[in-house]
Amino acid sequence: MVSEVESIVRQIVKTSPPGDDRTIIGDVKALLNNADADKLIAGVLRENYTTELAQDGKKGGDAKLVRLSSGQHTIVSKYNLSGIKFFDIQQGIVFDYDFINGRVIDVEEKLPSGVDGKAVEKLQEQLDDYIAAHYNELSRGMVIPGANDSLTVVIVGEKLNDSNFYNGKWAAVYEWDEQSGRLSAVVKVRVHYYEDGNVVMNTAKEEDLGQISGVGAVIDKIAEYEKNYELSVLKKVNVLNEQKFKNLRRLMPISRSKIQWGRAIGNYKLGQDVAGGRH
Repeated sequence: MVSEVESIVRQIVKTSPPGDDRTIIGDVKALLNNADADKLIAGVLRENYTTELAQDGKKGGDAKLVRLSSGQHTIVSKYNLSGIKFFDIQQGIVFDYDFINGRVIDVEEKLPSGVDGKAVEKLQEQLDDYIAAHYNELSRGMVIPGANDSLTVVIVGEKLNDSNFYNGKWAAVYEWDEQSGRLSAVVKVRVHYYEDGNVVMNTAKEEDLGQISGVGAVIDKIAEYEKNYELSVLKKVNVLNEQKFKNLRRLMPISRSKIQWGRAIGNYKLGQDVAGGRH
């Protein structure tokens, strides 16, 4: 049974903005202030990043972009987890991840038995070209073979810019079933802006993209879908900015003089009323 403390930590992790893992870990450790804090936090983080992505934010997990010692990036997710370790077909490695200290550990130059990198090599090249053309350098895409000639495509892209007070993350999973020819998608986008306030945008979509002609058309379909989804998100953001948020603004009186709140509040009618100057 999940304890109340663990339930709270789970909620904090699931709702934390992109790029904030290190801050969240430090804050939660300070709040718990006990010897079991690391174990609890690591367990919750591992669960979050090894749970299937879903549109429902309460149930759906996430995928994490992590850096190898070589400087290259790989992904931590449910989809490239085999046993207790993760694998990267392109790098030809299995590895574990230290969620508390934020580093890849226990790297072995091998792949799990039954994982055939040759089967997805051509599709991975197509995905790499797509990532290079449409994502920034802090991104990675993986093609992962499954049972019965099915496959999963995982894409994680981040834009972390603390110096300009914003961070963003795009995580997407596409699953193609060879027998039915159908492609499904789950996309999660999170953006955090915190210069003149604290605004977080969370959006997720789960969709059946229908049948495609064959495995060679998977990346083209993904490219088409992501373009349309991005335009849809931008359109909704513009509607919020130009319509919904404007309707929330309360009209305020305009004063051409600077109000000295600290020294002269008693000179203004509101200050006099509060101070008992008028009855």
